[in-house]
Amino acid sequence: MTQDPVTPPPASSFRRHGDLLLLSGQVGVDENWRPVNGTFQDEVRAVFRNVRTVLAAAGSRPEQVLKVTGYLTDAEFFPAYNEVWLEEFPDPAHRPARTTIVTQLHPPFRVELDVTAVTETS
Repeated sequence: MTQDPVTPPPASSFRRHGDLLLLSGQVGVDENWRPVNGTFQDEVRAVFRNVRTVLAAAGSRPEQVLKVTGYLTDAEFFPAYNEVWLEEFPDPAHRPARTTIVTQLHPPFRVELDVTAVTETS
């Protein structure tokens, strides 16, 4: 797999510094970079799928995510975001630190995730 499995050019999907991984903000796109249609939860699940793809390409996995900054376009999405969050991180021992910000995003996206993780060798 290439270093850029999800993020279209000119951005990089991730940057490594030692064992630390910094992922570029991920949004709900399919493998052809087309926005995912559906419910807000569908969009969040697509974002997490893209995060998992980038983590795998970088030699990491969800259990090694240290921090997630979530950007939502509407505070009313927070309960739905939490619902998918708990699907992705069901084990409290492996839940990363988290910050969630309500802001504008480039349409049609309603959620973006900024992720910091470590590699499998950590």
